[in-house]
Amino acid sequence: VMYVDGTDQLEKEAKASLVLSVGVVIAMLGVTRSIRTQLDREVLVPLEQMEKRVISMLRNPLRHRTPATNQQHVRESLVVENAVHKFTSLLRVEAGGRIVTANLSAGSIDRNLPGKIVHAIFGFCDIRNFTDLTELLQADIVKLVNTVALCVHTAVTDNYGAPNKNIGDAFLLVWKPNKGKQVQEVGDSALRSILHTILAMKSSEELTRVARRKDIQQRLPGYHVHLGFGLHYGWAVEGAIGSSQKIDASYLSPHVNLSSRLESATKQYGVPLLVSESMRKLLSVGVQRVLRLVDRVVVKGSATPIKLYTYDAWALGEGLGSFTGSQKKEEGRVVGNGIDLAKLNVTSFFAVVPPSSTEEYRAEFLVAMDAYLGGDNGVSANWQTARVLLQLCITKCPQDGAAKAILEFIDEHCQADGMQPAGWCGYRRLE
Repeated sequence: VMYVDGTDQLEKEAKASLVLSVGVVIAMLGVTRSIRTQLDREVLVPLEQMEKRVISMLRNPLRHRTPATNQQHVRESLVVENAVHKFTSLLRVEAGGRIVTANLSAGSIDRNLPGKIVHAIFGFCDIRNFTDLTELLQADIVKLVNTVALCVHTAVTDNYGAPNKNIGDAFLLVWKPNKGKQVQEVGDSALRSILHTILAMKSSEELTRVARRKDIQQRLPGYHVHLGFGLHYGWAVEGAIGSSQKIDASYLSPHVNLSSRLESATKQYGVPLLVSESMRKLLSVGVQRVLRLVDRVVVKGSATPIKLYTYDAWALGEGLGSFTGSQKKEEGRVVGNGIDLAKLNVTSFFAVVPPSSTEEYRAEFLVAMDAYLGGDNGVSANWQTARVLLQLCITKCPQDGAAKAILEFIDEHCQADGMQPAGWCGYRRLE
């Protein structure tokens, strides 16, 4: 029998097997580490970042945050992070963001949280002839409302304000003076928002196209899409209103209602904007001077007379020339003659966009108003003189709806001799 010693061969095979096993283990460790590194980078780290961002948002949704970025990878987590960023950004510009913040911090919507009293400027605006437009445009009315909303919301957020409610054809807007801005600057900016909106709507190609439709012009000859505005300053209760099925961050106050009444009264006075006396007092002296007193009234639910003012806007922006088709315009910002109105400070804005009336005309109209009102108690009123002066104003400026409205009121309520009625107190009840 021949014996073959295979020890050497076995050792070689064992060593080769060992080397192979070690190599496989090292390779597996390398792959595992690579997978772990990629898992950390692509999953765990983004999840941790997203968790930190969400927790931060819950603690303080209104704090400014930079959006998440990743130049090398597109991840679902990045989408979620940026969605959170967009949500918090919207909260910062939406009136009522602090209400949402309080509820998020509590972990759930608490309908029993008390409201908070705040002092703010309330603006209310409404699309004119909305019923007619809805009947004619049908489903396309949504496009028109959203185009108007873009003009309104952009102008407001560019000027320290925040949209609060979209109510079909109407919008509630809020400006809250804060520590970072002077009250006068916020007040001037609120008025600038209104004028900015008017100019943006005038320059909107979409709104012009809709207004020129044959069916609209047949029903409303000469119509252009426009709004009425009311601005008032006062207090309101800020809170979450509703139930577990539907809840809104909103404001409750007679002062909010007054801004709505002022907007409605713009139809009566034939002006696009009415400003209350309390709102006018917030404005800088220079801006106060360009407002025009148009009446002194008592509104429903109040016994205290207030003065009403307007900013003449019948030819607003005509001196700016044609508007360009820039990206700014598409975003609801107005650019005319190369001027970006959103970038102008308050002083330069009112210099570039002055009222349509002249200083001389406003002075003449004020004399007529003095004869009509007769002071705070009406004792020095002379409606005969007021009628003559108002007729002269209308001759000089046929577009002046306020002069026509006061003259019509005088004609309807004067005595046979043309004088004011007995007991005239220098104000009237707003219908």
